[in-house]
Amino acid sequence: MNKIKHILLSVISGCLLLTTAASANANKSEQESFDQELQKIKYNYALALSDDKTLLFAQSEFDSDDNSSLSVTRSGYKSPSKAFLLSLALPGLGQYYSGSKIKAATFVGVEAFAWLMRGKWNSEGTDLTAEFEQFNRDHWSEMRYEEYLFIVYGETNDDNVSAQEVSHHLPDTRTQQYYEMTGKYDQFSWGWDDADLNGLGYADWDSTFPTAVVGGATVPNSTRRLLYETMRNEANKKFSRANKMLMMVFANHLISAVEAFLSTKKRNESNSFDPEFSRLKVETNIKSTYGWRDTPYLSVGYKF
Repeated sequence: MNKIKHILLSVISGCLLLTTAASANANKSEQESFDQELQKIKYNYALALSDDKTLLFAQSEFDSDDNSSLSVTRSGYKSPSKAFLLSLALPGLGQYYSGSKIKAATFVGVEAFAWLMRGKWNSEGTDLTAEFEQFNRDHWSEMRYEEYLFIVYGETNDDNVSAQEVSHHLPDTRTQQYYEMTGKYDQFSWGWDDADLNGLGYADWDSTFPTAVVGGATVPNSTRRLLYETMRNEANKKFSRANKMLMMVFANHLISAVEAFLSTKKRNESNSFDPEFSRLKVETNIKSTYGWRDTPYLSVGYKF
């Protein structure tokens, strides 16, 4: 009887030991699973915080046979060189590529404005040029100019006149230089149909008149010549403004490209990226003046 009891006690003890061992193994397995899940939560949280950073950390694979490993991936990285080339081709495109929509819209707006104004002023300059050229053909005569040369110098071609006051030579065709000379220089002033000197005009010429145009009191008056020069000056102003817009276009391409390169590089190196509107600062205040009341004002700023 005692022997049977001893055997039963031995069996029960063995079962208890096996149960304890199994429980210990189960607890160990549960602990390892818990540790793995904890690691996953930890690195997934780090991944969420890192958002767009150049180097993002993510858990790769956890198993009991191999220690947990960490892989480094490049997610959200933007190439500064690519941003530079994109904005060089089209201002604002590099900024849009790197995620800055406000700056992209700004550079695109400047580009559109510059091309629009260049087209407008170039068109207006072309129209004014056509007007003053027609005015020249209507009121300036090469025949009158040659007659003046013949009366004063005995030559009809200014190429053959060696006088100091005849310093320019009229082109054979109506080029841009032709239209400039006939209004700009005094030696061509007798070619205008309303030119007169001391009340004497083209119809009053004789063998002793007109005198050589050498400046000062010898330059005939011509209202149409002055009007012509005003028209030509207005056309030149339009073309000058159009050229400035073209310079703005080139500058906008270059500035946008450099800014895209630098901001993209800074973006990659930064540990955190603020939303664009977080750089917009709006303040209201009241500024005291020397008057009897305060002056309210609003200040708006944006940090690029």
